[in-house]
Amino acid sequence: MDVSHDTTPVRADMLIGGRRVNSSRRIEVFNPAKPSELVGTIARGTPEHVVDAITAAKKAQNSWSGMTFSQRAAILGRAIASADEGIEERAKLFVRENGKTLAEATGELRSVAVRQRLTLELAEELDSARELAAPNGRTFIGYIPFGVVVSIVPWNGPVGLASMQVIPALLAGNSVVVKPPESCPLALTKTMELIAQELPPGLLNIVTGLPSEIGDTLTQHPDVGKIGFTGSIPSARKIIVNAAQTIKAITAELGGNDAAIVLDDADISDDTMRRMTTIVYRMAGQVCMAIKRIYVPEDMHDHFVDAFKKAAGRVIVGNGLNPSVVMGPLHTRHALERAKGLVEDSRNRGGAVHELGVVDDESSFAEGHFMRPTVVTGLDDSAPLVAEEQFSPIVPVIPYKDVEEALSRANSTIFGLGGSIWSRDIDKAARLARRIEAGTVFVNTHGTQSVNRRAPYGGIKQSGMGRRSGIEGIREYMQIQTLTTYEHE
Repeated sequence: MDVSHDTTPVRADMLIGGRRVNSSRRIEVFNPAKPSELVGTIARGTPEHVVDAITAAKKAQNSWSGMTFSQRAAILGRAIASADEGIEERAKLFVRENGKTLAEATGELRSVAVRQRLTLELAEELDSARELAAPNGRTFIGYIPFGVVVSIVPWNGPVGLASMQVIPALLAGNSVVVKPPESCPLALTKTMELIAQELPPGLLNIVTGLPSEIGDTLTQHPDVGKIGFTGSIPSARKIIVNAAQTIKAITAELGGNDAAIVLDDADISDDTMRRMTTIVYRMAGQVCMAIKRIYVPEDMHDHFVDAFKKAAGRVIVGNGLNPSVVMGPLHTRHALERAKGLVEDSRNRGGAVHELGVVDDESSFAEGHFMRPTVVTGLDDSAPLVAEEQFSPIVPVIPYKDVEEALSRANSTIFGLGGSIWSRDIDKAARLARRIEAGTVFVNTHGTQSVNRRAPYGGIKQSGMGRRSGIEGIREYMQIQTLTTYEHE
């Protein structure tokens, strides 16, 4: 299949104080579907660059915070509209650096303006201060920004996740320094540049580099008031320790090991199985809020597995630039090797491994970080594939005896990002879903594509703190301020 494209390496620099800034060293970015292909390079920033960006952000924030929410929303509306420019070419670049399919990449880029307009619609409500009676006057409950916000985003959904931090933070009156993921920074950097060009210089800055070299400065600098982070639990622990030195606020969305509990009255038609496999294998399973475990009643286990395998068998695996491809590669060679290790461990434990799907091109499949969509049966909850976040296109299907057992097993984890109940009885399913120990729960659906963007979402336990989206997501980037007057009669 012809997936020809312009392979000229793309160059991206930092954006500090409204100016593009280079560095003496560069970081190379390669294509997961064709690891020998250099997609582009980014500046390898230094701690000095971080300090410059924070200084520029602090200066720009002073006048920005003096506006009303509605005034800031009007400016941000024009800024996010610019993110729609050149999406087709940026989507191809996104595919090449990340491994997404063209549909996934295009959808994420288009989501920036669509979803963040919902954020800006809340400006009028935010402008309304709450008033309370006071003994000798009046009390007003309002909100003030943190000042400088650092936004650290991962490689798996960098553009969408960054916009969910950056736009609410800016609307709240903060300035922002974005740290893109070094393995997938190009489409994000170009998108943020488009938004920044419509904003006052220094309000939105981009610093690229290695976490080991610039991470401590980003998360320890005394002029940073808030950190928005999406990523792994180990990285979050380090950020929390750094932030504690100056008592910074943190919003964090971390990993998940989401369970889907299928009830005995669930619809397991081909249409349902198609939707479920889409949730499981989207972005090759590299989604925090994807179905990672499926619990099924014992007496319908085999029937469910057969139906699920039939749907998974139609998944086309290959280079995401081919429009017919449904699932691309894993992002890195390390991720692929870890996934293979989980499969081998499952076999050693007596699990039955079913490798499914259709390979688009065998030679390309052998070269890239590809893996077939995989279903594993015959494991208990102690297996790493069940107990850990696999972050790969492998899903275990596990039988249970009764619903109480299923809920207990689903909740026996350090994670609490998402979960779902599948049943024809919506009311019963909703009652059971409320008992799943997760920040976001679903009935007959699952995952980020099913999140209502007008509502807050996020994790509990070690899946994170704070919320994204909705007015709650904006208030994550504001501090409550109480004003009380003394008034003579």
